Amino acid sequence: MRKNPLTMKGTIEKCWLFAFRTPVAEARARLPAPLEPVTRGGFAFWNVVVCRIGAMRPRFAPRLLGMSYWHVAYRLYARHRSLEGLHFVRSDCDSAVMSWMGNVTTDFNFHPAGVRVEEEPARVRIAIDSPDAPATAELDRRAIPALGAGSPFGSVGEASEFLKYKPCGLSVGSDGTVNVVRIVRDEAAWHGRAVAVASQRWSFFGGLEAVPELCTEVQPIEYRWNRGQKVC
Repeated sequence: MRKNPLTMKGTIEKCWLFAFRTPVAEARARLPAPLEPVTRGGFAFWNVVVCRIGAMRPRFAPRLLGMSYWHVAYRLYARHRSLEGLHFVRSDCDSAVMSWMGNVTTDFNFHPAGVRVEEEPARVRIAIDSPDAPATAELDRRAIPALGAGSPFGSVGEASEFLKYKPCGLSVGSDGTVNVVRIVRDEAAWHGRAVAVASQRWSFFGGLEAVPELCTEVQPIEYRWNRGQKVC
């Protein structure tokens, strides 16, 4: 198990969160013990983030020394006892340096990939150029977002509240201890709104049952990633 050697900070400049529901058994098979899936209505949930991180740097370093890059990550909503967060199954990054550093200092399973995002007032087009996990998505900011058929949520608002992830990453070492990377953000500055998905294709989910639930567009916000800590 790797442990974050530094407290890092940066700005989430662009961010889209795609939520999918999945059978609990499939999620549990992807989670190392003792982590358990967070569930609702008999389902577990994936969270896929596509974000532009600006000026990532050690906490006390000046902004001009930071690195900016696109990060795509496939995470499962997970818990350890009373602690909830996200377990990173795979990450893609368009910076070879950050991908290497991420694999040295975290358990987030980074892979190099091209990420292209085209924005218009009404549309967002996303393309992930990865040899083993390519993806595309198109968002329609004008359309009214709706939940997928069979959703365990009664409304988009209810889903948005539940799917707003707890700010920490959870991983498990070879000795079975849980490593927690806590994220510090100003909750009052966290602003997200549900947006309609016109189309999406995520080859990462090939062979898995992952039903689209909701997409959230998040406004820019400052983040701080604290050192990883072991918990019993």
